[in-house]
Amino acid sequence: MEFHPDKCEILSITRKKSPVIYPYQIHGQRLKHSDYAKYLGVNISKDMRWNKHIDMITAKANSRLGFVKRNVNINSCVVKEQAYKSLVRPILEYSQTVWDPYSSSETQQLESVQRRAARFTMNRYRYSVSAIC
Repeated sequence: MEFHPDKCEILSITRKKSPVIYPYQIHGQRLKHSDYAKYLGVNISKDMRWNKHIDMITAKANSRLGFVKRNVNINSCVVKEQAYKSLVRPILEYSQTVWDPYSSSETQQLESVQRRAARFTMNRYRYSVSAIC
């Protein structure tokens, strides 16, 4: 197996204002430093804050929710809820034990996707007897 230094990068995790940056080399080639890295679907930043990760998963979940809204044209709460639970919610919950949000702004950002999904799953004909979920 051949070594590819272009695919390797260094992520120094620290919250220091002026961290020590050591120039690492492998096989005579210097590796580049990175501010964040995606590892097993989780975006890890150099200061271990989860803002970038939460931004990316909420954007992906909103995109998937928009896809579900455009393509699920059935007026059934059960079908809409199943589509949300199978396509959107796993994006929001993947490896949450690692990046569990602790600030109110991060929690608010995640809950905004869930509020949009809740409005989608409720029927538009709220007062009709046949449309009650």
